[in-house]
Amino acid sequence: MSHSTGLLPRKRVSFRTLSLILASLFLVVSTAWAWGYVRENLMHSSASDADKPVAATVRRVHALGRLEPRGTLLSISAPSGNEGARIEKLMVEEGQDVQAGELLAILDVAERRQAAVNEAEARWNVTKAGLDQIRAGQKPGDIAAQAAMVQKMDAELKVARKELDRARHLTSKNAMAVESLDQKQLAFDRAEIECQRARALLESLREVREVDVRLQEMEVAASAAALARAKSELDAARVYSRQAGRVLKIHTYPGEKIRDAGILQMGDVSQMQAIAEVFEGDLPQIRIGQRAVIRLTSTGQEIAGSVFQIGRMVARKDVLSNDPVSDTDARVLEVRLNLDPQQRQQVERLANARIEVDIDLGGAGAAECRPVSVPQVTMD
Repeated sequence: MSHSTGLLPRKRVSFRTLSLILASLFLVVSTAWAWGYVRENLMHSSASDADKPVAATVRRVHALGRLEPRGTLLSISAPSGNEGARIEKLMVEEGQDVQAGELLAILDVAERRQAAVNEAEARWNVTKAGLDQIRAGQKPGDIAAQAAMVQKMDAELKVARKELDRARHLTSKNAMAVESLDQKQLAFDRAEIECQRARALLESLREVREVDVRLQEMEVAASAAALARAKSELDAARVYSRQAGRVLKIHTYPGEKIRDAGILQMGDVSQMQAIAEVFEGDLPQIRIGQRAVIRLTSTGQEIAGSVFQIGRMVARKDVLSNDPVSDTDARVLEVRLNLDPQQRQQVERLANARIEVDIDLGGAGAAECRPVSVPQVTMD
């Protein structure tokens, strides 16, 4: 039988429990010290930043692109209908400045078509002269000769009438046979018919029939249409410049057939422009008049410019970067930029040169850079 000592029994605390208690106390003290240190630094940073002016952040849109003459780079080819034609004579050379309407090249079919024009023009002249002849009527000499013939027939008719009257008178007195009277009547009738015929022929010589005029007018119109067609085909054998510019590259020389690349390429290099391929996601931020920096990839030269035209069709990229993992199937829209006038001459020989464009959005992100206020936390 056990005896009570009168004291409470002691519970033994294990080493593991004691370790947990000590670790918890250390964690609480460390956390409180760290929070106080962070709060003091944040408050000090906020106070110092409040004394500084807010700097506006300038945001930019980056894009790849190329240089082009004003308008576009034109590829000049022969007009339609000249398939298989060759260049007979080239009127320009590379680097030459040409004006609108200036002759660039002559095809080998020009000589044959010139002959066709000459033939059509001769036929037109013949039909036109025929129309003038019909409208003028017969020659005055022919009309005068026929008029004299009518006078002669009238005189013969008068003689025949007198002889017929005398024969009738003699026959009524039985002084002439009836057979003689019949002969006189036949002579009179013949003279009368010849006189009527002469008068009718004179009237026909003096008359200009409207039906003859209309028929000849149609002949003239047909010959004029043939002449116009021949001239049009001749014009198609000559290649003219549609606008002023500079010949940049000749693809086809005299004696060669015109290939798919055309005869030559030209453009207005007096006002070079930059074409930036902007990703469709950046388009809402692009505005007319925004300034930009155009950088030549080959030399690193920088040129200032400004946006003046935004395209209307999204397409795939034409200018690819050197990064093998870049998005080659990205959808972009062309933005055209004018170069500063004092720097245009520096790139007039660099049509199709690869460029990088940084379009300045004019500090659109300044509102996003305001100082952040940190709430004060009180530790109990």
